[in-house]
Amino acid sequence: MASLQRTHQDNLPCPTWVWSNNSNVHVAKDRSWFGDDYVALNSAINSATGTPIKVIGVGTVDLPTKTSPNRNGPRSHGTLRLKNVLHAPSIICNIIGSPVLNDYGVFTSFSKNSSGSIRRLSDGRLIAHFKPATQAVRFFQVRLSGPPVGPKVGPPPLDPSTKYLLRAEWPDSERKKHDNVKLLSQDKDEADGPLKATENVWVKKHYGDEFKFLQVHGLSIFKEEDRAEGRIIMRTMISRDNEETSAI
Repeated sequence: MASLQRTHQDNLPCPTWVWSNNSNVHVAKDRSWFGDDYVALNSAINSATGTPIKVIGVGTVDLPTKTSPNRNGPRSHGTLRLKNVLHAPSIICNIIGSPVLNDYGVFTSFSKNSSGSIRRLSDGRLIAHFKPATQAVRFFQVRLSGPPVGPKVGPPPLDPSTKYLLRAEWPDSERKKHDNVKLLSQDKDEADGPLKATENVWVKKHYGDEFKFLQVHGLSIFKEEDRAEGRIIMRTMISRDNEETSAI
């Protein structure tokens, strides 16, 4: 029975989210923290010791948080949105890096009930607070909302008797891979999207309208897959025209 319980706990997400101001990226250990925009990414980050840690994905994480140790009810819960979070299953715990400062203010302090807070810059709203510092909690750890607001989580991974160096660095060379993935995604979205105003002008100038353009290329305006193929052909032609114009 005990082994079954341990197996179940091992399948639950890591509960520890540590604020690390010397990390240049957010990192999550478990896939279940991510939202619908998660995409696969073959990359790596460097740990505090310089050891590379494999990254297999990237996306947005919406953390369900307790806003204050002194609040109860609905107002006691918030959502800390972390963008471009890397998914690294072998990392010991989740890391909130310095990019959080783009959208939030992080304030550290030491009191009986808390060791700091996180406020949204746009409106000053209290979004999260850190657990109080104790012998067992040596880092600035965000207090999560428990069930049913937040998910069931596994046991804390950090041993109070062990010293840890928690830092994640995403090298520029690896970061460019993610930038290229985003560009490819944007290109696909544009190819799949409706005609832009400038593209309609181009079609009207050279073919009269979309119907005639598609007809010339053996496609039908009454079939969506034909229209999608036509948009790709047309955008390739426009791009070629622009290149020829630039070369003159």
